[in-house]
Amino acid sequence: MGRQQKADPASLDGGASRTDVAASLLGTPLPATPIHKISFPAAEQAGNRVFLKRDDLLPFSFGGNKVRIARAFVADMIEQGCDALVMYGDLQSNLCRVLANLCHELGVPALMVATAHDQAAHGGSDRASANSTAEAPASFNERLVRRFGIDVLRCASDGIADAVDEAMDRLRSQGRRPYYIYGNRYGTGNEGTAARAYEEAYRKICAQERELGLSFGIIATPYGTGCTQGGLICGSLNAGDGRRIVGFSISSRSPERARSVLEETVVDWHRKSGRALPEGWRDHIDLQCGYNRGGYGTEDVRVDEMVEFMLKENSVPTDPTYMGKALLGLADYLREHDVRDTDILFLHTGGLPLFFDYLERARALH
Repeated sequence: MGRQQKADPASLDGGASRTDVAASLLGTPLPATPIHKISFPAAEQAGNRVFLKRDDLLPFSFGGNKVRIARAFVADMIEQGCDALVMYGDLQSNLCRVLANLCHELGVPALMVATAHDQAAHGGSDRASANSTAEAPASFNERLVRRFGIDVLRCASDGIADAVDEAMDRLRSQGRRPYYIYGNRYGTGNEGTAARAYEEAYRKICAQERELGLSFGIIATPYGTGCTQGGLICGSLNAGDGRRIVGFSISSRSPERARSVLEETVVDWHRKSGRALPEGWRDHIDLQCGYNRGGYGTEDVRVDEMVEFMLKENSVPTDPTYMGKALLGLADYLREHDVRDTDILFLHTGGLPLFFDYLERARALH
């Protein structure tokens, strides 16, 4: 996505529809990303082949699945008649990095509500300072968010709703109509918007599959918020192809909560799209929660080994938070479920700045 002329989304009262304005601001559609086979011994021993869908190469803000999702949120913001954005994530968030970059490029005022694993690393303050003297270095994603001029409102994990209210009120006091990416103050009600990105991407994957003469029995992806897997499931349901869309949770959510969020995502996409849910749709939800190696952001020796393997044997950078953990889950899953003679497409969801964090951590240890 090339450099866009900054525009004020508040000026939406002309003849063009908000959808047209959103398309104009976001520029040309994203290009197709490559699909290629990788070396993956855990699969090949049983006659399987693993391919990567390289969404890490999307040409904006270090790439990754969050590029598609961020564009879907910003388009929806404009379509809803809003002109400022509130994002939420922890201080490693790939989505907040991309949203910060996109909002800066489009001239959209934005605030970030953030939680962190180690609040003491920033002096125990409820608000992070741009000049923090914390002992723990800021993640590359946090540094990028701040570089785009985004003010970060820090909060504890039990104070997210109040912090969202504060961010929304601050923007309203500036005469803005703010949009919170996750819906209401509790983070529900907008699941289908993010899923739109990968329902659309699913159609493109199917077209590439035909062009390459391949047939993927399984499409697999990391599961974090459920947006990506939910969108892929919606795409498969819409196509009626019965494809296995397998998500590997890297989340700390309980399996029950993780599946519930995924179901809500599928339901909300159908509601927003005006489509009826097909009979038996829940049978298409395949979320594996037993391979998360302790949950989001936890360090694990086997995950680090997978990151090293992908770099040294496939020349593909991955990160230990999402891709390394999910690829290790795939390897264990294929063995434990005796999957054979199947072509598997694994979505590379990006997270390159998290790979840089990994390199920094590895250097500090050695």
